Amino acid sequence: MDWLIAPHSPEMLGLVVRATILLAAALALAWLARKGPARVRHLLWTTTFALLLALPVLSLLGPSWEVPILPSIGGAPPETAPEPPPAGTTESAVITLPAPAPTSPEAGSARVPGQEPVPPSRSIPFPLLLWAVGCAAGLASLAMGGRRFAGLVRAATPLADPVRLRQVEAVRRQLGIDGDVRVVLSPKAGTPMTGGLWQPVVLLPVSATLWTPERWRVVLTHEMIHLRRRDVLRQLTVRAGLALCWFHPLSWMAARRAATASEEACDEEVLALGTRPSEYAEHLLSLAGNMSADGPVLALPMAQCSHSQLEMRIVAILKPNRPRPSSIATALVITVIGAVGVSAAVAYPAGTAQQDTVTAVVAARIGTTGVGEESTEYIFGDVTAVAADDHGRIYVADRLAPSVRLFGADGEFMAWIGQEGEGPGEFAVPVDILPTADGRLLVRGVRITTFATSTSSEYPDSVVGTWSIPPYANFSSWRARLADGVYYYPHLSSRRGEPVDYFYMKYGPEGLTSDTVRVPAVGNLGRQFTAFYMVSQGSGRMVDGLNIAPFGPRADWDMTGRGTVIAGDGETYRLQEFDQDGRLLRTIDGPESERRAVPQAERADSMRALEARIDSLPVPLDDVLHVAPEILRGEIPDSLPGFIALHMGASDRIWLERWPPEGKGSSRYYDVLEYDGRYSGTVVVPAPLLADPPPFFGDNVIVGVVSDPTTEVHTVVAFRFRLPR
Repeated sequence: MDWLIAPHSPEMLGLVVRATILLAAALALAWLARKGPARVRHLLWTTTFALLLALPVLSLLGPSWEVPILPSIGGAPPETAPEPPPAGTTESAVITLPAPAPTSPEAGSARVPGQEPVPPSRSIPFPLLLWAVGCAAGLASLAMGGRRFAGLVRAATPLADPVRLRQVEAVRRQLGIDGDVRVVLSPKAGTPMTGGLWQPVVLLPVSATLWTPERWRVVLTHEMIHLRRRDVLRQLTVRAGLALCWFHPLSWMAARRAATASEEACDEEVLALGTRPSEYAEHLLSLAGNMSADGPVLALPMAQCSHSQLEMRIVAILKPNRPRPSSIATALVITVIGAVGVSAAVAYPAGTAQQDTVTAVVAARIGTTGVGEESTEYIFGDVTAVAADDHGRIYVADRLAPSVRLFGADGEFMAWIGQEGEGPGEFAVPVDILPTADGRLLVRGVRITTFATSTSSEYPDSVVGTWSIPPYANFSSWRARLADGVYYYPHLSSRRGEPVDYFYMKYGPEGLTSDTVRVPAVGNLGRQFTAFYMVSQGSGRMVDGLNIAPFGPRADWDMTGRGTVIAGDGETYRLQEFDQDGRLLRTIDGPESERRAVPQAERADSMRALEARIDSLPVPLDDVLHVAPEILRGEIPDSLPGFIALHMGASDRIWLERWPPEGKGSSRYYDVLEYDGRYSGTVVVPAPLLADPPPFFGDNVIVGVVSDPTTEVHTVVAFRFRLPR
């Protein structure tokens, strides 16, 4: 039954919950007011169905009211496991990571595979399709009813009897109705009816010409009361609400009670004008007995109701002590149902996880404080890259202790790979590590070194290849890729007054090629170079934090294992995939949710930090280059960006980091898309992982770096997870 709660339509499930709350409250109020005047219940049901129709609009445009006690759709939050102690102590958590089947790229080709990417799934979820069919059927029935009533009126004969017409005019004046009232006679009408939105009309059967003057007056009074109260519009509201929530049993119960309350309210007014209850009940029974079976029409028939409803009306008419109208009771009932409806529309669950949200659990924590007699293998200076291979082993590159350290899946130290120096297998600044499916390890520093497993080792420790890097290469932390035997080296170039150019240099079997892969300039990608001001001719000083406004969208990109580039502007969840020549291959729409306002506390903190940063500048802000236009204008976004960062993981999964509900300081939230665009779930990492170096995303493991806020000592943490499907 998973399709009944498909994650594709959480808004639909939210509407069901809100409608249930509203209709249940209305039924409870109607039961409490059952002994009071019928007009109170009539007004209650009118308000209820008007709110039912307004629920989708109110939930989108109204303010958000978070209710911690309201359970979110999808069940309880995922279970979490206790964190293990840091590796190197007396206890250590152990995790066995199954190795997925390695995929061998085709050798000898430096191009993207010729086949077209698999387009993302665009199928309509079955529950949404089923609801749309039922809603369309309900609206079609409503339209057919209006058309049938209009046909009956067109075929009817206008009332011409002057005596009857004078009686119509007398009743109209008595009820205070403005304008003329059309009265027509139809041989096809089985009961008196009132209808018409713009031109109200009373439709009577031809047999009405044989009625006694008293019955004529009673029927006219009843139908014209419907006209005066605009009951046709109220009935239209009920029918539209029933079409919207046709699947909900409470909506059918409410519609039946609304119809009964409408007729009982008319009956009360007829009796209040002086009609004897016994005579009125006799007229009603007679009309019901002579009623013929007609097709559905959009009108208010006086006597067309079920046996139980008719019995309820007769009992209410003959009741010796009828309740008196009360303005206080009416106002109280409407206030309560209005408050319930608006609250249900704008209430959202807080602090609970969605059905497709899983929380990753700590598998290993690697690192120490560096104080005391602790082992140096677990002391990190400045971690520049982390990764994991198909066996779950963890690789860590360190700038201050130039080397790559290898740890087991449980966080236990295994070996040093390489060392500081300038010879083969030695590093000055290792900034990127790339384990391959065939067991090799590529390390990028001032050169690109390839390690392979020797006959006497279980891990890559022997140098089998080296590529020289051009002298203008940078040491940025963007992750390199290996596709079709080609190593893609991320790089950038920036000239004063020109947009930043991001691209990949390509290393084939013979070394650096003359070809490059440029990253298309989406969003603000071209102005993400760090801001700086000139100190002297040809020299400047960089100023962090001014090139992008706080909470502003930041375009991001990454390369797939196919050698294509996926990029997004950060404003929305819309991503684009480009081939190596910059041609757009497809557009991917991720699971975008309603944009959230920037939390006031975080906004205030960011504003203070930004003002302090600007005040500390030794030059005017206008003299700083690459400052975000929003900062120059003094504008800070009011809503959070669509996503914070984009990462390509194992199996070409797309990981989109979004703003955590509780703020960015404690956890990281990642929406996971398969390569074909299907949403697989959201993974919550309960740790403030650094963005630089970027985390590594495997099939079932995430490796990232956490920095101590006081000492700035780095700790490497591995998490395990399992997506819902």
